[in-house]
Amino acid sequence: MQANNIIHKNNYNISISFKAGLTPKIMKDIQAVNPTEISQYLSNKEIVTNFQDNKIIAWCCAKVVEIIEYINNHYNQKLSLPKGIFVENFNNLKIPSTNIFGFCNLQPVKLYHNNEVIPSRVLFFNSFKNKNDSHLNWNNLDTISDNRFLEKQSGTDYFLDIFLHEFFHASHEDRLINKLGSRKLAKLFKLLNDDKFIEEYPKKFGLKISQICDYALINPMEAVACDMSRITVNSLNKETLLPESNPFIGTPYEKLSFWKRINIPYYQSEEKLLIEILRDFWNGKFC
Repeated sequence: MQANNIIHKNNYNISISFKAGLTPKIMKDIQAVNPTEISQYLSNKEIVTNFQDNKIIAWCCAKVVEIIEYINNHYNQKLSLPKGIFVENFNNLKIPSTNIFGFCNLQPVKLYHNNEVIPSRVLFFNSFKNKNDSHLNWNNLDTISDNRFLEKQSGTDYFLDIFLHEFFHASHEDRLINKLGSRKLAKLFKLLNDDKFIEEYPKKFGLKISQICDYALINPMEAVACDMSRITVNSLNKETLLPESNPFIGTPYEKLSFWKRINIPYYQSEEKLLIEILRDFWNGKFC
């Protein structure tokens, strides 16, 4: 089943002109969606899902899959999709915070109290059950997206940003597994939790990385996910919600052979330095 049967320049620019974008028409489409049909559609792509009948999360995830597949098919990219997508009451998980919107599981881990091992590249989105805070309600996704942008927790105020961000974590990790191997990547992820690295990372890269958003200052994986989401949003058509052009032209995520072939005279030196930093992160060079 095609996604559209279920749901109806220069891209490396730190400024963002897109608004949150959750229009009444989109909300109407979301309310008409059947999460079970979306689960069936995604199962054909080997993505295991349980949306717990959350129409907003199901619709947004299906749209992001459509966006990523459009980029792969039209612009010769090889972005992978996650292995699973689950809506869960985060109070049921063994995680530090239950008020986050979502996360990508980067390593096999026992997230549930029954010690079930969850594989890597599985996305979780918070159901926010038993939460009365209006800021933690998916029906307020437009306002949530605006607030996250104002608080510099994301590089865009677009309503799909939360979802694009987590999907790109899965794509980034899959790239690193193929490039470095699982064992080397496990050591790299261990570095992200090292106290010295956590202290030194914003000192070393903060001046450049903060151009994306403050959340990108947490670690290199977050920097890449925030940036990829931002530049993808910049490329989307307001009506179709699909890219009008290749979002990765002139970015760190473009194939290296392309950089060797062309000259990009409109880059300032500081912008190019940020690009080089992010390209290193994209390839697993975090130090």
